Formats: sequence, C-alpha cells, structure tokens
Amino acid sequence: MNTLDFKTYIKFIRKEALEIGFSITTMDGYLKIWKKFIIWKNESNFIYNKAEYSRFLLEYYKFDITKYTNKSISRHQQLIRSKRILDDFDTYKKFMIKRSLPNALYSNYPSNWNLILDNYLNYVKDVRQNSSRSIKSKKDYLIRLLSYFYQNGLKNIENISKNKITEFINYVISKGDVSKRRNFYVLRDFLNYLFIENIILEDLSIFVPRISRRRKRKLPTYLKQHEVEKLLENLPRTRKVDIRNYAIILLAARLGLRISDILNIKLKDIDWKNCKLTIIQPKTNNLNVLPLSKEVGWAIIDYINKSRPKCKNEYLFVKMKYPFEKLAKFTEFNKYFDKCDIEVNDTKKGIHNLRHSLASNMLDNDIPIHIISSVLGHSSINTTSNTYINIDLKNLKKVCLEVDE
Repeated sequence: MNTLDFKTYIKFIRKEALEIGFSITTMDGYLKIWKKFIIWKNESNFIYNKAEYSRFLLEYYKFDITKYTNKSISRHQQLIRSKRILDDFDTYKKFMIKRSLPNALYSNYPSNWNLILDNYLNYVKDVRQNSSRSIKSKKDYLIRLLSYFYQNGLKNIENISKNKITEFINYVISKGDVSKRRNFYVLRDFLNYLFIENIILEDLSIFVPRISRRRKRKLPTYLKQHEVEKLLENLPRTRKVDIRNYAIILLAARLGLRISDILNIKLKDIDWKNCKLTIIQPKTNNLNVLPLSKEVGWAIIDYINKSRPKCKNEYLFVKMKYPFEKLAKFTEFNKYFDKCDIEVNDTKKGIHNLRHSLASNMLDNDIPIHIISSVLGHSSINTTSNTYINIDLKNLKKVCLEVDE
C-alpha cells in the first residue's frame, strides 16, 4: 500500500513508467489529470485515496467509473487508466510489461541489426516508393519487433524460424485487431524482404496471418458550391496571418489539395510562366501537376508580397514569427468556418472537407471520374470511384430510370 505523499508518488510513477517504455506524451497526459486532482483536493500534503479520486473524476470530468466499459470513449479510457496506475502501480506495471512490445525508444538488440533495418527502409523508400510517414511507422514497429525477438532468444536474424514466428503470434494474439494487423503487416513485409535479399533461405512471411480491415465505408460529407463560395467570401484578409490563411484555404478549395500537400509546397514548385503547380504528395509520393488559376495565383502573390516574412525558407508557407520555420500544421479552419454561419447538417468540419467538396461538386457537374481522379492525385481511378460514386445521387437516379424504361 502506498504511503508516499501524493506529489512524491506521482513523480515516482512517472520516472518508473518512462524507464519501462511508457511514452512521455502518455505520462504527461496522466500528470495533467493528477495535477488537477491536487487542485480539486485543495490540500498541500496528502496520501492517495481511491474513493476520493473516483469522486474527483465524477465531479470534475463528469465521469462515473462504475459505468466504464472497454467501448468507452478514448477520453474515459485515459481517465480510468490514470486511476488504475495510482491504485496499484506495481500490478499495472507488470501487466503492461507482459502485454506490450518493447517501446521503440528503448531498443535492445545487436547494433549490426541496424544495417539490415536501414537497408530494408531504403528498399521500401526507393523500390516500393513508400511515403516518409509510412517509412517512419515501419521503422518504429520494426525496432519493437526486433527488440522482442532478441529478448526472446534470437541472436542472429539469419536464424529466425517458423517456431519463433509462431511464438510471436501467440504472444500478441490477445491484442486488439489494430495492433495485431499492424504488427503482422510489418513483420510479414520485413520477412519477405529478408527472403528476397537471401538473408533467410525460406519465405517465412507466409506464416504470418493477414487480418482484414473491417470498417464501414462512410460517405464523405461536403459543402455545396454556393456554400464554398460563401465561406471564401467571408474569410477576412486584413491581418497578415489572415492573408496567409486565405491562400491556404483557397488552395484546398480550388485544387482539392490535402493540407499536407499545401504545407509542403516549396517556392520552386510554382511555375509562374506556365501557371502550373507541381507537387509531390506526402501521403502517396505521387507527382501531381495542377493548373494555377489567376484567383489562386493572385492569392499566393498577395501572401508573398504583403504577409510572408522576408526569409530564406524554401517552403511557401512559414510561421509569422522568427525564425520563420515551415508551417507544420494548420488548425485555424474551423474558426473561420464557424464564423461564416453555414447551416449544414452532419457536416464534418476541417479543411479536408474542401477536398471532398471539390470532388463531389465536380461529380455533380458531370465531370468525368478520370479527370476528378487526376485532380485529386489518386494513384488509381478505383480510389476515386469507391469514395465518391455513391454520393452521385443524380446520376444514380438517372441510371435507375433508364433501367425501368
């Protein structure tokens, strides 16, 4: 039973948790909740009490722990975990060590394995043309996987066997489908690479099961063209930051670019002479060349002349304050959207909505699907068809009438 002062107790828990592989982000999230408990408790020194913490969660967060299930929202999951850790950290720690793969921050395997890992990552980058985000994700998973195999008796990658693969599958079989699917996918891909490169003599990837991704396909929500125009007309352009944000939103509305595409535009990507914009899409690594209309072009020019700081940064959109770094995220869209008073039921807000809106409105105007696919930069026309064909109600009704006749 804990007898430490609460402030000392949570410092001890955080230190221990980080050492066994909990992420800093996770522990800081718990720490934020615990500090609110201290404020709620309104005492300088006290020892943790389970019942008091439950009452705190109910009064402060309106969260009743007796109604918690494994299907509760993620916020409630975080709150219940913050309590379970405090209730019995030693037991919770053993549970997490047993259940989790080694954290990527705490890799534990021979350094010469990194050469094979680096070669694999170069392979998926150069040959498979994976995006930088996908490569980073695979690297993190593989560091954990390699650490697991080494800690469970594998001394040389060349000696990995079907038995080792089976042991691993049995180890993670109790995990959720998302965790299993990702671990199995990365392991299967890595084993196939080892076989292709003759590092192992048998293709062990065939022994790693495939878990299908079952999810209901949601129809994309979108704004009608007049609603998009209303949004653009109501965007302020008085402050420098508003001029920048207008250019970003206009690029999304007129060219259907993802926000990652927009924020990765470099000054050299704009061909002013031929009125073209050439980008490499971060999500797919696809090259996409789009026409630059006068409207979009002038918005960018206004931003460069009136708003963009004078700096040597190669990216088009940069932060307004020194040292004028590349703009890494854009979160202002909902603020503008809420102010323009567009009444649309069940519309998911966010700048990505403008990409859906462009495609859907093009479809409403009978633009061929292959042109829409080209504008969006999809790798396959099937991607466009599967996403947008179900919302083309006008043409679906037309087909139904033709069949009836």
